[in-house]
Amino acid sequence: MKKILLLFISSLTAISFAGCGKTVSDEESTTKITMAANPFIGAAPIYTAIDKGFFKENGIDFNLVNFDDSGASCTALLSDQVDVAYCTLDSAIISESQSEDNKIKIISVVDESDGADGILIKNDINSLADLKGKTVGVSINQTSHYLLLKALERGGLSDSDVNLVNMSSSDAGVSFISGNLDAAVTWEPYLSNAVNEGAGKMIFSSSDAPGSIVDVLAVRSENIDAEWLEAFNRAYNEGLAFANDNNTHKEAMDITAKYLDVSSDEADSMYKTVKLYSTDNYNDLAKEGGILNCGVSDISKFYLDKKIITMDVTPSEILK
Repeated sequence: MKKILLLFISSLTAISFAGCGKTVSDEESTTKITMAANPFIGAAPIYTAIDKGFFKENGIDFNLVNFDDSGASCTALLSDQVDVAYCTLDSAIISESQSEDNKIKIISVVDESDGADGILIKNDINSLADLKGKTVGVSINQTSHYLLLKALERGGLSDSDVNLVNMSSSDAGVSFISGNLDAAVTWEPYLSNAVNEGAGKMIFSSSDAPGSIVDVLAVRSENIDAEWLEAFNRAYNEGLAFANDNNTHKEAMDITAKYLDVSSDEADSMYKTVKLYSTDNYNDLAKEGGILNCGVSDISKFYLDKKIITMDVTPSEILK
């Protein structure tokens, strides 16, 4: 779902985990909530809600901790280090398949990648089939790997036909631009940077596989009815409305650019490569035939067939 790597130093990772989900004080009537995420344009409503004080106004003492990938965010959620994880759907499915007692519940869809993730190839490679025997940088068993597998299938290949180098999507983008890889699965702004610098071209993106990369918010099952969720959702939706309002969109992009360490124009350009959803859209997305319901079924089956997971995850198990 993506996401420029901005690893916080270890001291930030450790901040106040013991206070997860606890009321700070009766007098203040605020609830301390910690979210795990990896930086990505889809989190623009969250960044906006933080800086505009929407979480605070809704009684949430909000703390954001960044990890290097969605898998790490889900691990932090399962280990009770954080209250909420902003993660990719497939990472939530993998984590749920490895946990007991249906510990992960998806509470909303944040965004759907619509070109924000893609596969870069050198200029002398002309088709997906031509990737056979080539070296590809990809974050194995993460969203990028899933996108690569979908692309390779379309080219009549499997991941055994290419030489995989396991690295984060950000590192894959940097390494590709430096000329060290034949192909890389990465996200914005590395996709645009590589093309603009003439380092390569994009042959496949998330827009070629609708619904393949969806970012969600997940909680532990015991928090599915937590009182703070309603306040959290209000703050998130206020951030989304602020980012989508023509009168305040520029300010939201300025805020987002700060979190992603890019220019405001770059943030605005990336914003156009995702579809963002309100938490009010959840029921439609999660019902039978919705992208969330279908995504759980399709991704689980795909990963089960590839032996990335050993247990099927059904919509009823992971959706609230």
